[in-house]
Amino acid sequence: MTPRDPERGALYVAGRRLSFLDFGGPGRPLPALHGHFGEGCTFTRLAAELGESWRVVALDQRGHGRSDRSADHSRPGYVEDAAAVLEHLGADCPALIVRGSRNTVLRAEHARRMVARRACTSLVELSAGHTVRDTVPVECAGAVRGFLGSL
Repeated sequence: MTPRDPERGALYVAGRRLSFLDFGGPGRPLPALHGHFGEGCTFTRLAAELGESWRVVALDQRGHGRSDRSADHSRPGYVEDAAAVLEHLGADCPALIVRGSRNTVLRAEHARRMVARRACTSLVELSAGHTVRDTVPVECAGAVRGFLGSL
């Protein structure tokens, strides 16, 4: 599947610019958080594989990609940023995708807190072994699509 060209957007949290890629489409919003040293474009191929059913919105987290740098890299800070993106989307976000890496536990903890706050209802964790930027393994995309289809 050919990836859509995403639209670059931004919102401001505590005076800091948070940049994101909105892959568009008529589907329900699906926020995505990259792993350490990543950025929102990590999810380009996955957005293409999920097709029109989901509108992937991938955040460049604080200090990454085109988002502003921050002296605060605390867990609550990252959760605040994710909550701001969910609020910005202003819609029912049934799930949150996180991609694992060196700090998988940290990212997953943030996502679990978002689920616990009922900002979204499910968590999809992609291990660092999945190269979601270049070539989404068929089984990975299929598994994510199958899980999201059950929501």
